Amino acid sequence: MERSITVRPPQSVAEMRGVWQVNVRCWVEAYDHILPDDALPDSDDTPDDDTLRQRFEYANMLDETDLGRYVVAVDESTPGDETGVVGFAATRWGDETKSFVDDDDAGLWVIYVDPARWGEGIGSVLLDDVTSAVPSRYDHLVLETFADNHAAQQFYRTKGFEVVEQTETDVGGDTYPAVIMARSLGE
Repeated sequence: MERSITVRPPQSVAEMRGVWQVNVRCWVEAYDHILPDDALPDSDDTPDDDTLRQRFEYANMLDETDLGRYVVAVDESTPGDETGVVGFAATRWGDETKSFVDDDDAGLWVIYVDPARWGEGIGSVLLDDVTSAVPSRYDHLVLETFADNHAAQQFYRTKGFEVVEQTETDVGGDTYPAVIMARSLGE
């Protein structure tokens, strides 16, 4: 990474607004060839403070209850963004996982880096942080991504993930081809 990035749990509702902004930019950039325009988020449709507060509380609850890890990547020198949030990631395990995650495994729930910062190593740092928090009793880290999201699959392959299942995922009531990827946590 060229710049100094701090990875830590979110500290404010304002940072969750930064998370939302990164999420929108990622969906528009990464999924514009996969999803129809009406399924992509609108950057002008910002969640209200109550919604952001609930997301902030959930992110912190994961750590406090040992059900997951949620972190933001912050660049304090990022101009034009008062929060400095340039990425975020979360793992979940136990009762908080998605249905495709087995009881002996943890799930990579989400990982996004601002498209303007792709290629700087921020995603690797985020993945390392949330993976290191997974308790040793879990065998694999499992994720789902769109089958046509070749850039994400390439990133995950460089991190030791392999496709273990072809499936479908629902977005806005429509289904799209997806893959389940997994990597061992025991090494």
